[in-house]
Amino acid sequence: MKIQFENKYVRPSLISITLMMFITSIHHIFRLGYGLLIPTVLLTALPYALMRWYGSSRNTTILKAYSLFSTLMFLWFGVIDGFLDHVFKAIGLQNTTFLPGGEAEVVQTALALWSPAAGNIFYESTGVLTFVVGVFAMGYLIKMIRTKHLADNPRQLAVT
Repeated sequence: MKIQFENKYVRPSLISITLMMFITSIHHIFRLGYGLLIPTVLLTALPYALMRWYGSSRNTTILKAYSLFSTLMFLWFGVIDGFLDHVFKAIGLQNTTFLPGGEAEVVQTALALWSPAAGNIFYESTGVLTFVVGVFAMGYLIKMIRTKHLADNPRQLAVT
């Protein structure tokens, strides 16, 4: 059963937040190991489940939960981890990290690629990519919320 949404920004919002969660899942599983597999799958699937639920019920509380979840995930994984740790490190600034050993030039990871340099590039670039995709996710989320608000309050269309 395909659910139709009246808001053209729902699909890009859902795709971008899911992509951000997928990238950060790979990033953190690479760093900390397969013990994070189940939590990352749940966190990655939750936006889809919330949006399906909203699509069938049109309950705005569910849409608010989706928005809150997306914002919190962006703040924690996109800004705090992706930007303050990996983007800062990529541009040569002092990074801010919350994981032990994160301040090292080459961070120890649970998994490895064909060389330590390749592993480090993969780890750092997935951190940066989490932030970049997260910015798009937040942009689409804002557009989705604004479009929904304007549709629910048609008198404001004449004002804006």
